[in-house]
Amino acid sequence: MTSLINLKFKTIFNVSIFCLILGWTQASNGVILFNQRAMEELMEMWPDFVEQVDNQPRGIENPGDRSILVPTPLRAHFQQLLREQPSPVQYGEGFKVLARDYYLTSGMTTFGSRLNTNQQVTAYNLLLRNEGKLPVRFAYSFDLARQAIPREASLGMYENIGAMWQTIEANPWLWLHGMSSEGDWDSPTQPCLGDDLAPAPHADFQKVKMILENCPDFESPTVIALMRGLRSGWRWAGIHAIGSHGLRLFVQKLEEQMLRNPGLLTLEYVRNARHGFAHGNMVGTEPDIIENLKKYNLFVPVNVRRSLDISPKLILQRYGEPGMKFLAPVRSLIEQGVNVVGEAEIYEPSPGTYFAILDTYVNREVAEDGWPPDEAGETGTVYGAQEGVDRVTALKLMTQQSSKFLLADTKVGSIEVGKYADLMVIDKDFLSGEDREIRNNKVIMTILGGEKAYQSPDFTVDWE
Repeated sequence: MTSLINLKFKTIFNVSIFCLILGWTQASNGVILFNQRAMEELMEMWPDFVEQVDNQPRGIENPGDRSILVPTPLRAHFQQLLREQPSPVQYGEGFKVLARDYYLTSGMTTFGSRLNTNQQVTAYNLLLRNEGKLPVRFAYSFDLARQAIPREASLGMYENIGAMWQTIEANPWLWLHGMSSEGDWDSPTQPCLGDDLAPAPHADFQKVKMILENCPDFESPTVIALMRGLRSGWRWAGIHAIGSHGLRLFVQKLEEQMLRNPGLLTLEYVRNARHGFAHGNMVGTEPDIIENLKKYNLFVPVNVRRSLDISPKLILQRYGEPGMKFLAPVRSLIEQGVNVVGEAEIYEPSPGTYFAILDTYVNREVAEDGWPPDEAGETGTVYGAQEGVDRVTALKLMTQQSSKFLLADTKVGSIEVGKYADLMVIDKDFLSGEDREIRNNKVIMTILGGEKAYQSPDFTVDWE
């Protein structure tokens, strides 16, 4: 039984502006087979289904024509198409429940993510119009890879509607901070590494490089659409650049678009856009990539917990020990001047969720379940201890750096005059104690815009 305590505002810090990614891509060996009637119905709902499928798997000839659905995002999208969709009103109500039970409980007041359907976009705007605010602040991007939009429409979408990305100044609750396409790039289990990392002697070179690495296909309709959007002035807010060569290819394409539209895409414009990526499992520290990340002011969110959970075994199987140097090298990137961003993922609601995630940036340790050990006597495995950062740096990655990436740093991310009173009260002083104890902290209260949005039932708070 937890005793009630009377806690004054002694231990508070700005609430995490976590770069939250809703959902993720995972490799899969599963397939779905359709009969002719099912294929005809699917093609009516998703006219370029075959082309979209063919653009993603590696090592399979014409998977779409053969009615094989391989990557998880496409399977999820297919299921989404077939099942009855909630109405925008239902989506909005669900979002309020999610915020109440998860975001605010975890101390989060601002987050960034993609939206996958037009119903979701409508839902958040409807909620904003009806209530004048959202339950949390939301910077969103519209993910074209997961839309059932015909090729002809998708190719010109961003280019023809104008570069309408915004900052928090446009609306304190909901702002479109760019475009994203996480379905047409490398995934956490299929990093694009090119010549930066050779397969291990025991690995099959052809299989590793041609099948298990998933580099972008610039003939994909959605990728073409993103390139046209980039040329038109859009901000790239979320792409899979998990492998080092994926980053390099993005920079090359960015430079190509700058040459094609020099009147708009000046170096100053590009730097101010703060283009960014997602996940950062195996970004490495190749010199040419580091130089361009700094030159163009590109932001690299790195999800350390997820990286340590998913990647080590795959790295050792495919690349051997040399591959471990590419695994979420947070400290090295920061020391070389790269804009690293703290990234988290949606998980079970818990007042301690993000302290466990912060722990991985410092201690780089995970147990069998992919999270820091949380039981007495339990030990985990430490990966790349030299890439751990101090707790102040970890906190800044999740607050100040995330707010910059979400184009929200003028209003959130630190405690300053003129910024919103988005705060959280925590159980223990974050800046003291053993590093291993970071994971044991928890949120007592979340304050959003100066108003109490969450109160732990285990504590009372004196507001005097």
